[in-house]
Order: sequence, then C-alpha cells, then structure tokens
Amino acid sequence: MITKFGKRFLTNHLAGNISFTNRELALGIDSTAANIKGNDTRLGFEFYRVPVTLGSIDIVQTGVDGDGDPVFSYTAVYQGTVPQDIAGVATEIGLYPSQRTSANIFDSKFVTSFDNNLPWTDSLGANPGVQLSNQSITARIGDNLLYWEALASASKEYSVTVEPFDLSGYGINDSLSIAYRKADNNVNKIRVKFYSSATQYCYLDFTPTSGTGDRIQSENLSTLFTNTSATPPDFTSIIKIGIEVTAGSGGGSVVYFDGLRINDEDTFDPSYGLISRSVLTGNDILYKTSGRQVDIEYKLQLGF
Repeated sequence: MITKFGKRFLTNHLAGNISFTNRELALGIDSTAANIKGNDTRLGFEFYRVPVTLGSIDIVQTGVDGDGDPVFSYTAVYQGTVPQDIAGVATEIGLYPSQRTSANIFDSKFVTSFDNNLPWTDSLGANPGVQLSNQSITARIGDNLLYWEALASASKEYSVTVEPFDLSGYGINDSLSIAYRKADNNVNKIRVKFYSSATQYCYLDFTPTSGTGDRIQSENLSTLFTNTSATPPDFTSIIKIGIEVTAGSGGGSVVYFDGLRINDEDTFDPSYGLISRSVLTGNDILYKTSGRQVDIEYKLQLGF
C-alpha cells in the first residue's frame, strides 16, 4: 500500500524536486492491516531498519486489453540484508527515504528489547525470568522474552540502566508503545517509569484489555510529564527504565515483554515519511533467527 505521503513523495521525485537515492526498509511486528486509503504514517511497532542496497524493476505482462494489446504490471524492487545478530518475527515492512531535510533529535526511538535478563534487576538484585521461544510462546523481537510475575494485589518492578537520553523535547501528541504478551486476565496495570536518579522518575500507565495473547499498546505522552515522583526527574537525562506489573486481587499475574519504543507523532518533514507499508501473512512472514543473515526483497507495485 502506497501511503498518501508516499504518493506525494514519489510525484515530487519524478518532478526532480526530491532525491530518492538512499532508502531504508523498516521491520515491524504489528499485524494491523494496511490502511486502504493510505493513511498509515508509520509501522505499528518498528524494531529494526536495513539500508536498501539494490534496486531493480520487474515488468510482467498480465494479459491483454479489449483491443488485444498487452497489459503490463510495473514493480520497483528494493533489496536489503538483515544482519546475522538480529532476530525477530517481522509481520510488517515499510519503505522510507533515509535522508531528512531537517534534523530532529526527538525522533521515534526504539528504547529497548527484552532479550537479556541480566541487566534487569529488582530492588533485591534478582533478575526476571527468561522464556525461550517455543510452539506456544514466540518472541517477536529477539530470541526470547523476559517475564514479570506479580502476586495477587501486589506489584513487581524490574529496572535497567540505559545510556542517558533526553525526553524533554517530546510532546503530548507523541506516544509510547509497548509490546507484550498476557498470560492471564489478572494483570491490572503495566507502568513504565523513566528515572533520572534512583528516586526521581516520571511514569505512564497502560491498562491491558481483556483476554490473553500478544498485545501492542500505545498511549499518548500527555500525562507522562505530570505523573512524577515527589521530586520531578530531570527530563533531559533519563538513565534508567523501570517496568512495573500490578496484579489484581483475583490472583497472581505473569506478563511477557517484547519491546518498548517512543513514537514521534507530531513532527512533519515534507521529504521524509513512510512511503509504503505491507503487512505480511502466511508464508510471507519473516521468522529471523540469530546466526544467519537474510536478504529481503520489497516489491512496490506502481499503478500505471
């Protein structure tokens, strides 16, 4: 599906106003269908990008028209390579230009995956559990998932130290997305905390919908900057992230985590955006494991 931005971008490119020499393929884990009106502005949950290293065309005769003249389909083909150390289940792919006309340090940001439990600790220094992918539970980002176990009517938090980053420039229309798996219906709340010190933090709450299974949930940052500890954090220097799971009174809860990202929703660049998005199903889904690189081809069919 070529997006509305993509149609404007490609038209500008044909007119010679915008360069399309450098391109990127973005991989994501959402399975929400592409918007038929082309209103998609980003992937549902992006986790990795690869540069396009080869572009080609594919012109195929598909039949004849009423006058007996041949009818062709015209396709642009973009190829990239996913390196061997990347693992995940890609159910969506997007095509982006790789250059902007304006610099933006508060761009969309993949914050963390949940693949290694050793950096994550609770208040006693213990680590969360590790769930290896199997036939019933599959990690969508990385080779495995980390899980939190909260007792009935109690909370459980693990945190991880990160390279300092700045939250201050994100706005209330930007969003935070978390990818996780519900094992039961006992979880009441998932709270994401951003710390600038051991006692100073801001937070955003996610209320899971009913049912079990994989979830991707997003919340606007409208309350992030007002939901703070007694002493507000330094939003320009976030050094630690905490994830807290709260179970209801009906029983304990287990939540498996895949990934966390910030989405820049309110920045407009006339020469940068999602050109095309495709949702993969069946045999097209990319199951990428560690230890081998994979070449992928993205075919963009043009309607003329």
